[in-house]
Amino acid sequence: DALKTVFADRHTFQKDVEAYEVLEIYGKNLVGAEGSEWKRHKAVASPAFNESNNALVWAETLHTVHEWFEELDSDIERDANSKHDGVTLDAVPYMIKATLHIIAAAGFGRRMSWKEEAAQVSPYHSMSFSQAVSVTIHNLFVKVLTPDWLNSISLLIPIPWLSKRLKETEDSFAELRSYLLEIVAGARDAAFSWEDAENAALLRTLVQANMNQDSDVKRLTDEELLSDIFVFFLAGHETSAHTLSFALVLLALYPEAQQKIFDETRELWPERASTNAQSVSPLGLMDQEYTLATFRETLRLFPAETRLAKLVMQDTTVSPARFEAHNDGPNMHGDIQRSPVHLQEGSVIIADIYGVHTNPIHWGPDCKEFKPKRFIDTESYKWPRHAFLAFSVGARACIGSRFSLTESVCLLACLVRRYEILLPENVAQMDAHERYRLLTKWTVGVTLVPTNAMVRLRPRTE
Repeated sequence: DALKTVFADRHTFQKDVEAYEVLEIYGKNLVGAEGSEWKRHKAVASPAFNESNNALVWAETLHTVHEWFEELDSDIERDANSKHDGVTLDAVPYMIKATLHIIAAAGFGRRMSWKEEAAQVSPYHSMSFSQAVSVTIHNLFVKVLTPDWLNSISLLIPIPWLSKRLKETEDSFAELRSYLLEIVAGARDAAFSWEDAENAALLRTLVQANMNQDSDVKRLTDEELLSDIFVFFLAGHETSAHTLSFALVLLALYPEAQQKIFDETRELWPERASTNAQSVSPLGLMDQEYTLATFRETLRLFPAETRLAKLVMQDTTVSPARFEAHNDGPNMHGDIQRSPVHLQEGSVIIADIYGVHTNPIHWGPDCKEFKPKRFIDTESYKWPRHAFLAFSVGARACIGSRFSLTESVCLLACLVRRYEILLPENVAQMDAHERYRLLTKWTVGVTLVPTNAMVRLRPRTE
């Protein structure tokens, strides 16, 4: 209840923008802005996230997974053991690659081949576009935390490990900036002759705002344009990729949940091979309610950001609820106690997203267990939307949430329809608790990052 107040009253509780300076490599952007500056960035970008664009997201997701499946099937076909046992892989790099391709195509009109190789790099670049994005994100904190003088010294005096890492960082940021400028230049050239209004909708709205001379309300500077493009590439693929990686692990750990998705996808694609069909139009997300529920349940247990900081702009009072349990177990019950908390201007409060997501007041005594059905409404039950903060809530809720849900539901549906998602053979013999602990390990980067998302994919025989 206290967090309802915090997220609803954006005048009293404002985002701690200093925490997001790491993302302002090229300038101010939507994520790191506040007040009127944030309103301007949001007004520019919001029109691109509409139902027409979601249909494009669905189509590009189908295209991307089809290319990946062709490569995966080819690798399995070459290995006799893989035909029977499947192929074991770390889900993260594959999900990163897939979601990057989807945001590049659906948001910015840049469709990339899954088999993109170094040989395809332009003579004017030292790495491919996808390499530039991934290496830049990998070195984001290195860039921010390294002072200019250390960069200069490392060029003159080789420092073991560090000099190589700093050069890689500088090269990747320079390469990405060059690619972004090329994308912008191409969009500017086409600004007055967009043949397909739905193609590259996000890029189009950002570039048009940069070229807009009539209104300061919907105008972006050159630096803001590059920064918004960068942050949309980052937020548009990394968060979804990490959540999808956790989801694949959970489906391997809970085969009964995977079976329910499989049953659901057979209605969408009766024939296994039909997942390749680009003519399949996106169903309403509620028509794939269990697949959607699985993705949301994954976000509940593994939110991209486990905590959010808010600055208190004026003295105020909130009334949090505290649950005092009288006993443990499935019949756990207790009392809810409320007491006012006074907050002074200048204070910083931390919204514990994970704490809300695992609060038995809202999610029941089994709140730390993986149960997708808790996100499916019935006549007697409505899932607690106010206690689901994966995309934040209120005015600052993620404007790309529908984009993420669309690509993720489509990708999960395609993957489960075509392959069984199994535990790696070296993990299958462990007890359930140890398997879960090992495969859901994570660390904190820009978002929550899975560190051991190993799964085994085996082609389905039907």
